[in-house]
Amino acid sequence: MNHFCGIPVADRTQRLTADSDWPDAGVVPPARVRRGLRRALLGGETHYTPRPGLPELRAEITRRLEAFGFAPGGETETVITAGAREAGFVALAGARELGGGAGSRALLFPGLDDFDGVYAACQVLALRPEPMRDIPAAWPEAAVAVLSVEAAVAVLSVEVAAGVGEAPDRPLLVVDLGDRLLAGGGPAANQLPPGAVAFGSLDAAPSLAPFRVGFLHAPAGRIPVLQRWKQALSICTPAPSQRAAALRLGLEPAPPPPESARPQPVEDDDSRYSLMELAARMDGVVSLGRGDPDADAPRDAIEAACAGLNETEPLHPRGQKWLREAIAGREEARTGVRYDPEAEVLVTGGAQEGIAAAVLALVGEQEEVLLGDPFYTSYAQAIALAGGGIVPVVCGGRSRGGREDVGLGAAAAEKAASRATRPRLLVSVNFSNPTGARTGADDIRGLAALADRRHLWLLSDEVYADMALDGEGPVLSPCSLPGMRRKTLTLSSVSKSYAMTGFRVGYLTGPPDAIEACARVKAAMSGPVALFSQRAAAAALRSGDAFPAALRQIYAPRRRLLLDGLRDLGIPTAAHGGGFFVWADISGFGLPAEAFCRRLLLEARVLMFPGTAFGARWTGRARVSMLAPEDSISEALDRIGRWSAGRPRP
Repeated sequence: MNHFCGIPVADRTQRLTADSDWPDAGVVPPARVRRGLRRALLGGETHYTPRPGLPELRAEITRRLEAFGFAPGGETETVITAGAREAGFVALAGARELGGGAGSRALLFPGLDDFDGVYAACQVLALRPEPMRDIPAAWPEAAVAVLSVEAAVAVLSVEVAAGVGEAPDRPLLVVDLGDRLLAGGGPAANQLPPGAVAFGSLDAAPSLAPFRVGFLHAPAGRIPVLQRWKQALSICTPAPSQRAAALRLGLEPAPPPPESARPQPVEDDDSRYSLMELAARMDGVVSLGRGDPDADAPRDAIEAACAGLNETEPLHPRGQKWLREAIAGREEARTGVRYDPEAEVLVTGGAQEGIAAAVLALVGEQEEVLLGDPFYTSYAQAIALAGGGIVPVVCGGRSRGGREDVGLGAAAAEKAASRATRPRLLVSVNFSNPTGARTGADDIRGLAALADRRHLWLLSDEVYADMALDGEGPVLSPCSLPGMRRKTLTLSSVSKSYAMTGFRVGYLTGPPDAIEACARVKAAMSGPVALFSQRAAAAALRSGDAFPAALRQIYAPRRRLLLDGLRDLGIPTAAHGGGFFVWADISGFGLPAEAFCRRLLLEARVLMFPGTAFGARWTGRARVSMLAPEDSISEALDRIGRWSAGRPRP
């Protein structure tokens, strides 16, 4: 094999450590919390939570922050995070954007609850940390100040004395509250400069420490930036963790709002998340946009996790050993490759965090990623966070079974590589989100050969690999090809295969040097995954292929119904291999994808997502989900037919 560049490739990973075990909290949740958590999960709370967090938990944290002197809800908002370390990382990512961009300075003050974590986050985010003992009388331009609560009052007096006011060089202040929200202590927030972003954890309740619950609190105008980065890193915080925190704070699930209290739809944003929010505010919508399996998590996995609530143990930042062993066993059964659980497996906060960890570890400033187009948008966010660039590999232009083949082609990747100036990483997503395309074995071999010739790392995203629905068997995993094990990172999760999106457990497998670099970044981003979620994931993985096979039996007839129904409506679809989505050609309606999807939602009450949510060039395509019962899919097809009847086609 040709010489292959080692890693880490950037200073941000060379200076980080992958942390030792986090302390054992030593306190199990009260019986009321254990019973309530089990009841909630068996009742179906195993899916994604609302992106900012459970409403009742956010409201309670906001109420407690008001007691500190923060502005009341409406002027400020709260986002639930996977521990204080993730909250701090998201705050700094937002601060880099709001406070000056990449290369901004970060002034770190002693007394921070997690000084090492904040320092590591600065390294990953290319902030220049400058530990300080004295509060400066004037602030450097575009600085980001991270303060402990003990320093906050002094900062206010210095700012007032220096007359900085609202000058352009005023820093964005990020205040570390630690666990004081529940423990008490610290200065009143009304002594802080306006606009401060606060973060902290609920670890003052020791029984919550293994659940890894943190929070971000900021002025409402700054929350969209922070929420976007939180979503880019991990989508949402584990549902069991949020429910345990709510129960521990004496809260119960809030009833749904009455019809009259629902917010009115807004129509000025064509993003897929705004369409989801719009659909949630409307009656009678049939959703063909869902990405969260409409089955609940395996009962056995929930019961196994709940049975372990009477025990605690130190959290390992790479994941508990027994979960890494379960992952290694599952991957060997699936791909034929055996990984060392100690050195070649990393547990992440869902596959979403795995994407961020891999890209930040493998891609340096101004280095390039060869990425199939259309693409899952979290890749673009992670590459931007790393300071890298995208070289699109345009998919399509071939035929497969009489339909357009939009799988990742090796020849197209070769052409893209020839245009690149500093290529570093090649990404293969099989099956594709958003298209459901299969990248066939010949193309996988061609992509592996390209990675070998051009000395590229290969990231194989196999999150949907268990959902093969075209009768052609499993996808070929590039790690199983000769010579590729040492240069391939494989990404997977329990979210789609086991309908466990709400538990937020993903994993990376690969060679020790790559996993070590990813573990360093993971430690800086969030620390360990919640213990409860890991227990449930281990139980699911040990059960083997039975549950994924049952899901395939559910989705196969839906797939056929959707493909045939769209064909009968004169809407062509691309060749479909597996996963949850169909790529539909809606160009015949003569409307841009965004306008088509919005009108379809408002006029026919059918939700699907525009192709432009997955790449600007796809204005004539839409992503259609099969994650709805067959009668709902039939109803959606009928509505589309009635809506399109008589519409002129260009």
